[in-house]
Amino acid sequence: MIRLVSLVSLRYVRTRRRSGGSPAALLSVLGVALGVTTLTVVLGVMNGFQLGFIESIVEISSYHLQAVQTAGEAGVPGGTAAAPLPDIAARIGAVPGVRAVVPFAERQALVQGPYSRPRPAVIRAVPPDLAARDPAQAARLTLVEGSLDLASADAVVIGAELAAWLGAGAGDTVTFSWLGWTDDGRPRARRAALRVTGVYRCGYYDYDAGLVFAALAGPAAEGLPVSWGVKLADRFADRRALPAVSAALAGSGYAAESWRAYNRSFFDALLVEKLLMLALVGIIFVVVGFNTYHAQRRTVLERTEDIAVLKALGVPPRQLQYVFVSEGLVVGLAGAAAGTALGLLLAGNINAVFAGVEAAVNALLALAQRIGGGDLGGFAIFSPTSFYLVEVPSRVLPREAFFVAFLAVASCTFAAYAASRAVSRFRPAEVLRHE
Repeated sequence: MIRLVSLVSLRYVRTRRRSGGSPAALLSVLGVALGVTTLTVVLGVMNGFQLGFIESIVEISSYHLQAVQTAGEAGVPGGTAAAPLPDIAARIGAVPGVRAVVPFAERQALVQGPYSRPRPAVIRAVPPDLAARDPAQAARLTLVEGSLDLASADAVVIGAELAAWLGAGAGDTVTFSWLGWTDDGRPRARRAALRVTGVYRCGYYDYDAGLVFAALAGPAAEGLPVSWGVKLADRFADRRALPAVSAALAGSGYAAESWRAYNRSFFDALLVEKLLMLALVGIIFVVVGFNTYHAQRRTVLERTEDIAVLKALGVPPRQLQYVFVSEGLVVGLAGAAAGTALGLLLAGNINAVFAGVEAAVNALLALAQRIGGGDLGGFAIFSPTSFYLVEVPSRVLPREAFFVAFLAVASCTFAAYAASRAVSRFRPAEVLRHE
């Protein structure tokens, strides 16, 4: 059967090549390639943005696992103030797969510069050797000014957007205010003037504008329970590591939680966004499928006499159907291969593509300005005044690229199968009688 299908398919291909090819088949291949290219680039850029957000949250804020105290809440009467316990770090560090263990404490505060209004911020108190304990977190913090120096009790490192709001830089002093508690449980306003030793930028606006790193031994951490951030060699192995870490913390007054429990609604929203975008852009494959269907339908009608002769010779209708299904499969494979290659090329050089478009548009604007006069300004696809990014991130996941290619091939193959069903309705005697 395979030999017969291949023989007939090759004969049809040779016939089309002699006659100059089939425009419908070429258009089908181009349509599939365009759809695969578009979906690959869109998913690559979306992955770049989403994974950038997720990695900023996981590497900087939530860690892969957290060990939090269960005896009370931080900063309220009844909360348990605790210093970092060396045996806690040793217990967690002994769990297989644990890469880093970092003690920290957090509180909300108002921060004010010498010439600015107060602005809310989250103070995260960390040890002075944060960079040595967690190199991955330090790598996410690109220092714009100063250094990640928290050796002094009054040292703080602030985000670039917060520094711009406060009008402060490395070496300046900023004032923090927060609500504290007296020994007898009464609320009391606390203030501390701390010295900025560094300014960082991580690319996530909420952190650049509202996350402050302070010294764990400084006044900002006074009276706060200490939690432990845990980094794993593979953050997706948290489900295996969580029971082991929880067992290691038994009897210590700490409970372990996974990064999946933090910002769950945000991660779910990103997933829904990707699925909706995949569905919307994937509609192009429905159009390509209809195009392939009508192209194969036309081919079946053009080959009516050949089909009648083959059926009269005893060839089963299903084998004849496979001839046209194989043609749809070839269309899908050719379009998917070309589209995947072009999509990967564009996704990997997306910033160069945008730069080329901007250069071309600005050249046209300059020409129009020279001819007609006036100031038309400049053109930027992602202007820094409107978008908080330096460049467009792009990251294509192999499994998603394969899924897009598979979807294209499947749509063409199914469309060709639907069109080939007309073969079974042909009656050789009726067709040959009219010839």
